[in-house]
Amino acid sequence: MAEVEYPGSPVTPETGTPVPPGPEGDAVARALFGRAVEHLQANRLAEAEATFRSVLRVVPGHATSWRNVGLLRHHGGDGVGGIDALSRALVIDPETADAPDLRLRHLFSSAHATAQATGDGVGAAMVARHWARWIPDDPTALGAAAMTALTAGDLDRAEHLSRRLPQGTGGDPNLPHVRALIAMRRGNLTEATRSVRAALALAPQYADAWMTRASIALRRSDGNGAETALSRALRLTPGHPGALLALAGHRVAEGRADEAVTLALRVPPAVRRTPAHIGDLLSILHHAPSVSAETIRAEREGWAPPAPSAPPTLAPAPASPLRVVYLGDFGRPQVPALALPAIAAHARPDAWERIACHLVHACPLDHPPSAAPDVPGLPTRDLGAATPETLRNAVRQLDPHVLVLLTPTTLPQALEALAQRLAPVQAIWGDVFGSVGLPSLDGLLTDAHHVTGEPGLLSERPILLPHGAYFFSPPADAPDPGPPPCLASGTITFGSFNRMDKINGPLLDRWGRILAALPKARLLIQARVLDRADARRAFLDRLARHGIASDRVRLEGGRNRAGMAALYREADIALDADPWSGGLTVLELLWMGLPVITLAGRHPCGRHATSHLRRVGLTDWVTETPEAYVSRAIAAARDPSTIATLRAALRGRLAALPLCDPTAYARQLEDAYNALWDEVTAVSGPTGSGTFPESPSPPATG
Repeated sequence: MAEVEYPGSPVTPETGTPVPPGPEGDAVARALFGRAVEHLQANRLAEAEATFRSVLRVVPGHATSWRNVGLLRHHGGDGVGGIDALSRALVIDPETADAPDLRLRHLFSSAHATAQATGDGVGAAMVARHWARWIPDDPTALGAAAMTALTAGDLDRAEHLSRRLPQGTGGDPNLPHVRALIAMRRGNLTEATRSVRAALALAPQYADAWMTRASIALRRSDGNGAETALSRALRLTPGHPGALLALAGHRVAEGRADEAVTLALRVPPAVRRTPAHIGDLLSILHHAPSVSAETIRAEREGWAPPAPSAPPTLAPAPASPLRVVYLGDFGRPQVPALALPAIAAHARPDAWERIACHLVHACPLDHPPSAAPDVPGLPTRDLGAATPETLRNAVRQLDPHVLVLLTPTTLPQALEALAQRLAPVQAIWGDVFGSVGLPSLDGLLTDAHHVTGEPGLLSERPILLPHGAYFFSPPADAPDPGPPPCLASGTITFGSFNRMDKINGPLLDRWGRILAALPKARLLIQARVLDRADARRAFLDRLARHGIASDRVRLEGGRNRAGMAALYREADIALDADPWSGGLTVLELLWMGLPVITLAGRHPCGRHATSHLRRVGLTDWVTETPEAYVSRAIAAARDPSTIATLRAALRGRLAALPLCDPTAYARQLEDAYNALWDEVTAVSGPTGSGTFPESPSPPATG
């Protein structure tokens, strides 16, 4: 028999292991088995596996053939498939586990590591389950089971399993690594750091532990050590998907989106195009000026699972009220300012016969849980770090007519849950760059200013809200805008208050041209990342490369919402970012009387400011080309009287809009939901499939 290089040799008749069972053996199966052995001896491994499978079609319960298929699968690089076949052999003949030539622990360990490295969470969970069953006293198996529980969001079970792990594990780094991950999920970064250092002391070549160390560093405000840890992980495992995506996210946060795209697209499509990563991936792509709409569309359409082949029967058409469920991470900082007050207005007395609203709060699986909101009159279910199946069950119990997903790109398990149809009408709203590409979604709640009508930019149908894509709750403690500082100083101060991830080379080029044309003008730039000394130095170097001298720039780090409002008073004109525009920031700037120069983008995330400015009557501050952006900024700086007039007027204009009125905004949402329900029942009838009719393209300018 030919020697093969994998743990455990396929069994042949010469080893004394029986051929297919039966009083005298099944002649066909016996002949096939002999042929499979001949292929194996000639090192024709693919033919050997195929023939062993032929044996199993004749005698499905033949443990030896299942074992051989499993070992051949493993040898061919399919560790998960190998364990699946081996587990069948073990169920049929448990004594197989004790065979001296079957290095079962190595097989489980190798398959589990490969599944984790390639992002195959389902495969890793299956391997861990069988590993713990067949080698229950193996500490590494317990560690793998704890890791599987963490991946599934079952923090309590992961912690229970970690306590079962013995303290003395013979130098196995899995115990401290698992405990580091648990501590990080609990928000205890000090304990997480201590545990991951212990893991790395035991195994300096442990790439996953270096990845965890980087993740801990990125949770801290200074981010110190993240770059070094990620680089180490990638040196150890050059294609490590988690490290590549984390480093890409780090590059975006530094304003280096084009570099981030290169890193993210190095991750194999089978990994990056999954619910766990698609939100981060699409976010990175939308930040980069160099990325085409075609590239974004290919990634968006490449991940989505097919629409359910048989959508569920619609609930009976409601006489009253319409049942609406909002699902999302309500702990996200934007939600209270851009959505929650309008949602709370569904509980007003005059809406009780029209809408019955429930909130379902969930958190990302890899973050400490946030508290659910307390909204009087609206029942709320707090699911914490829930799995997709937990989310599905919770929504199905509420039996909504309309399901609205908030924070879709930062709650991966919700995207996976909504791959199935959980309600007759399913839509997304808020905290989204544009389209996520799920066929089971019926619409994107937005407005006419956020969409251009360009074919292919959206997978979901745009549902155009008349009062705006977002509600706005102004900061209660915002100071009076006061006069623009240029009136006293005689010098224009431009301001940028967007996150650093929105700042890119072409934008800095424009800012350099603006300052070159206005020798006395200054630029105030605020971003949380500028709290880091290394980030400040690197950013000043970037500015210099774009012709912006450090003596014309003032850098500010992170502030709370009240602190930001005070800082806005120190600027005269705000400069928006692109291709990802300011959203909540622009609304707060307008509240403080600052006009904003913006370049209208193609995707919804590039048109937030366009919508806000047009609604307050500043259409002429929306530009369509980079050259017009520069010219408009220069012209505005030379007109201080208009700046002063707007400073005094903008808060009143914004306050008068329905997007600042919770009741008015809630009513437009209710109108939209009822219209969607009427459409689907008109097309399908009260027991139809929920398919929407084609809708005309939205207008280009609204």
